[in-house]
Amino acid sequence: MQFFVGFTPEQGAHITNSKVCAGCHTLITETIDLEGNLTGDEFVEQATYHEWLNSVYGAAGANGTQCNTCHLPRVDGPVILAAEYAFLNGQTPFGLHHLAGANVHMLELMKTNREALHIPATAAQFDSTIARTKTMLTRRSLDLDLDLIDRTTDTAYFALRLENRVGHRFPSGYPSRRAFIEFVVVDANGDTVFASGRTDATHEVIGHDAGYEPHYDVIHAPDQVQIYELVMGDVNDDVTTVLEHAKRPLKDNRLVPLGFSTAHVSYDTTTIAGTALLDPNFNRTVLDEEGSGTDIVHYHIPVSGVNGALRAFARVYYQPMPPGWNASMFALHSARIDTFRTMLAGSDGTPTLVAVDSVGLGPLGITNAAVQGVRVLPNPTADGMVRFEGEAGSRVKVQHVFDARGRRVVVQSEPFGRGVRIQLPAAPGLYFVQLEIDGSTVVKRVVRR
Repeated sequence: MQFFVGFTPEQGAHITNSKVCAGCHTLITETIDLEGNLTGDEFVEQATYHEWLNSVYGAAGANGTQCNTCHLPRVDGPVILAAEYAFLNGQTPFGLHHLAGANVHMLELMKTNREALHIPATAAQFDSTIARTKTMLTRRSLDLDLDLIDRTTDTAYFALRLENRVGHRFPSGYPSRRAFIEFVVVDANGDTVFASGRTDATHEVIGHDAGYEPHYDVIHAPDQVQIYELVMGDVNDDVTTVLEHAKRPLKDNRLVPLGFSTAHVSYDTTTIAGTALLDPNFNRTVLDEEGSGTDIVHYHIPVSGVNGALRAFARVYYQPMPPGWNASMFALHSARIDTFRTMLAGSDGTPTLVAVDSVGLGPLGITNAAVQGVRVLPNPTADGMVRFEGEAGSRVKVQHVFDARGRRVVVQSEPFGRGVRIQLPAAPGLYFVQLEIDGSTVVKRVVRR
């Protein structure tokens, strides 16, 4: 560049700061009424940068995690920033311009229609971006932990813990994007006992309420589905998908990032809306403190008449464009609308699987006996060493350990006698140990002095 145009490039440290992303990923629009008149109201269409600010990552750059940490993964070795000029000095650091997000559907649509849309990228280039997007979704977005809480003659009780691993809300960005939970219980023959969150041929969630599905803390019926989304309301508080009509959020239960607080200065642009505000598990730790970046959904599943073994599966799907989102636009006709309608109809709108977990439980009458027979020795523990013993013949396995904030911690474990023993971290406090006992799950509380 210096030789050909006389311009000497220099490193700009600002480019690695999340503020660079704020200009495009903070959008506040003006509201118009149904007659097209400005009302003087404003609506936060997206505030991804503010969501990052309202997190442990944006707390004065506390841990050095910026937007580019994930979306432009760094190459620390020297990179020559020119083709066919191997004699140039390599530059470092260098961020790979992957810019992967989560919208697999639209990437595949654009790939199929790249000639009609005059997109110069090749099919191979689209494929690499799609692969990176799927990797971002499945490996860096969400942790899922499904636990069996109890089983009676007529009900099986499960708790599904979701942990947001990204530096902003999940989903984030344009309000069409949503994530939902498919929860299925099958018997020993593989026959379905219960199903919530399955989709129909149009990729709409079965059982979806008119307007929108509320946020749930407890789900006990097949037509109740946990959907994480932003639902826009117009001047009459009716659901709208027309951005200019949006006045306020009727629902916003999208998973918030770790460290998120309703007391943060940016909360006015990152509000939680709807019944998620009343959910005692939404973004709350076991000590009822804000900032866990998690949600726990309880499933109380009717199992009357089913006495045998069961297995539950929880799957979280990401859907950037639900089938009903474009209804208002598709009620109209124009060259552009009709072209997009045709492209969309020819695309595969199958939601992307983000995370899955499952848990099994034995026949009625066996699970509770195994769980009740677990001994924790010693508790409290002075040196952090604690063992878990089951009844003779039972198998005990440590699945996860969480601290009092609900964060998973790494522990050392080994078989010991009729069970297993672990070494807790040095920090004193309350720990929750999730055990698997003969296919059933139980959580034990241990105090580390």
